[in-house]
Amino acid sequence: MKNVTAVILAAGESKRMRSEVSKLLHRLGRRCLVEFPAEACFKAGVERIIVVVGHQSDKIKEVLGSGYEYIYQEKRLGTGDALRRVIPSISNFKGELLVLPGDAPFVSPFILQKLVHYHREKKPAATILTAFLPDPGAYGRVIRNGYEGVKKIVESKNATPDELKIREINSGIYCFETQKILPLLSLLEPNRITGEVYLTDIFGLLHERGEKIYALAVPDPCVAMGVNTPEELKKAYQILVQRGDLL
Repeated sequence: MKNVTAVILAAGESKRMRSEVSKLLHRLGRRCLVEFPAEACFKAGVERIIVVVGHQSDKIKEVLGSGYEYIYQEKRLGTGDALRRVIPSISNFKGELLVLPGDAPFVSPFILQKLVHYHREKKPAATILTAFLPDPGAYGRVIRNGYEGVKKIVESKNATPDELKIREINSGIYCFETQKILPLLSLLEPNRITGEVYLTDIFGLLHERGEKIYALAVPDPCVAMGVNTPEELKKAYQILVQRGDLL
């Protein structure tokens, strides 16, 4: 995919994994967790792939190798801050910016190509990859503004009872019009409870400025599945075994 840059957010400390090893280095078959989104970007034909690293960065670089660019997030202050670290490297880039979490074992090259194609067809400032779950649990809810449009993403812990009934959830995989979001990254404020800067807050800022935000829902809910705990790692392994995707 020409004129596309991808940023993989892989700097977190993975505290919920209850392990001294970063969750991104835990293995699913022959691959470490971080290799799944990285390989999906590479096989989708993304021209430039940047990996934001922090916790156990040397080991992550060793696993992924030299085919990627690396940017170090010294203090792990959240996903919004992680993307801020990339600004100097993409300040003049005028194409599409894909952003992915490092723990996305079910994202595929086809899904990424479809997301970029949809984004280019609709021409919003941002497109969110979403999925519908029968029990959304702790996932962020997608608050729609019409059929295709999105108003904001609400984290489950901040959602109202009515918002918690929404079954459409945020995958953490986005396609942005780069030059429309770069000025807004500096406006993201730390969460008053956690002190972290959440990238999801950027959608509210875009909406306030009248920018279009679309959502592309995928039929496979596993695409939106992250891996934060040993239990989720086990579940992901079982799904990959069932699908024969561990080779």
